[in-house]
Amino acid sequence: MAEDDEAGRRPDAPVARVKAEDNSLGRLLALSDGVFAIAMTLLALDLTVPHVTGNVTNAKLMHALAQHSASYWAFLLSFYVIALYWGAHRRLMRSATVAHPAVVRDTIFLLVVVAVMPFPTGLLGRYGSTPFAFVLYAAANALATLALIVLTYDVRRCDPAREAVETPADNVALLAGWVNLGVFLICIPGAYLLGPNGPFLLLLLLVTNRLMGLRKLAERFRLGRLVRRRPASYRSK
Repeated sequence: MAEDDEAGRRPDAPVARVKAEDNSLGRLLALSDGVFAIAMTLLALDLTVPHVTGNVTNAKLMHALAQHSASYWAFLLSFYVIALYWGAHRRLMRSATVAHPAVVRDTIFLLVVVAVMPFPTGLLGRYGSTPFAFVLYAAANALATLALIVLTYDVRRCDPAREAVETPADNVALLAGWVNLGVFLICIPGAYLLGPNGPFLLLLLLVTNRLMGLRKLAERFRLGRLVRRRPASYRSK
């Protein structure tokens, strides 16, 4: 049968590839999206429905919900932080073309930290007034941020095609990563210096992750000043 197929093949027929591409990069991205999605979903398991006894009134229910408000805020905070990690990873890998072993190693380490994130989130929600609980949360996020930074440099080093499509926004994203790492590292001593108010240091993330918008605003301001300084005869051309 094989001889018949070989005899019936046209001389100019293309030869099939011996080994198909294994799509390693696509599988790595699919794994990453799955871990991010599962970690974000598991955060909701620590959301506690309060138990109200007797005649349930609005006042009683609101009071019971307030008793668990720390876990609700911890959920929102970690959901936001993990979403930041996913967005940074998506931006970084959107133009990658190869799954270099260093890129795979860095991604797996990042996913390990992201997968365990519900644990320090639960500690923060239950024992947020304890400095050590906040230290563990800040340390876990510092590791995740550092993994993203190392991944960024390895993608640039191992993927020659990446350099051709990089934009100034990618450099701003890398800068934001370094600043976020500084915020999480500051939170570690801040947990002991500020006590129960230590978690408020994480509000700095709202500022650091607006670097892109601040950069665009500065460019518009600079461009507007240049336009105003041009002679009227030049602007009319």
